[in-house]
Amino acid sequence: MSDIPASEAERPPEPERPREAAPVPAAVPGAVPGAVRGTVPKPTPMPPPTPDITYTQCKRCGTELAGLDGRYSCGVCGWSNHWSEGHRPLPRAEDDPDAPPTPVNPLGEQ
Repeated sequence: MSDIPASEAERPPEPERPREAAPVPAAVPGAVPGAVRGTVPKPTPMPPPTPDITYTQCKRCGTELAGLDGRYSCGVCGWSNHWSEGHRPLPRAEDDPDAPPTPVNPLGEQ
């Protein structure tokens, strides 16, 4: 063996050393995980209210009916009250997560 060091071209490349992770700051009591300092976290939206089961008598035949939020339909005689007589407004079609997508006219006509 010779005591002469190998030239740069003859040396094998050095393996990459793993980088050290940045130190994680200590958690601040009451802080929101993942929040950026100086920003206000967005409030989580409230879930829609669940419907209440309500009871009444059919106005045509007198059968006791159960409905959701004041909307009734009689299975005996077919009577039903108007949709606007409910206790809460009905949800909009745009709010339905299971609604089918709007159809697209392939010809671009309106």
